Amino acid sequence: MRTEDRVPSRLSVSAEEYRHAISRLPTAVAVITSAGPVGCTANAVMSLSLDPPSVLLSLATTSRTLAHIRSEGCFAVNVLSWSDRRLVAQFAAGTPAERFADVPWYPVDGVPVLTEASVAMVCTVRETVQLLDHTLIAGTVTWARADDTPTTVLFAKQQYAVGPGTTGDVR
Repeated sequence: MRTEDRVPSRLSVSAEEYRHAISRLPTAVAVITSAGPVGCTANAVMSLSLDPPSVLLSLATTSRTLAHIRSEGCFAVNVLSWSDRRLVAQFAAGTPAERFADVPWYPVDGVPVLTEASVAMVCTVRETVQLLDHTLIAGTVTWARADDTPTTVLFAKQQYAVGPGTTGDVR
């Protein structure tokens, strides 16, 4: 069969079809923080380069956290462990003060790092690119800490999980 024969005649995908398909791609859940302190939940974070060590993340262009990242020029990626899954919902809504309520953190070069994050990386902004309704942020990692824990929170099929067969409610 030729590739052309497998291409559907319809060349557009609805938001629902896309959401269903992309939800099958598991992603780690992180809290992105910047000076303020401000922060938000994100699952669009990936490794970009080893030389120099860099990450790429995507935030809604309307994000308050993005505005602070742009003005401060730095941010932290805080990868959540299963024991801190409540922070997924906490950093997804509310004011900056509500998001940081009862969350221990410490500053690294002025950027809030969540004490309980299983992985934390502080980055300086290298470049930003607006695409559609999101902005991609390339950041050079200037500081990193990682705990050897297998309990990173994953998001797939619109559920949170820690590994195969283990899912849970983040509330």
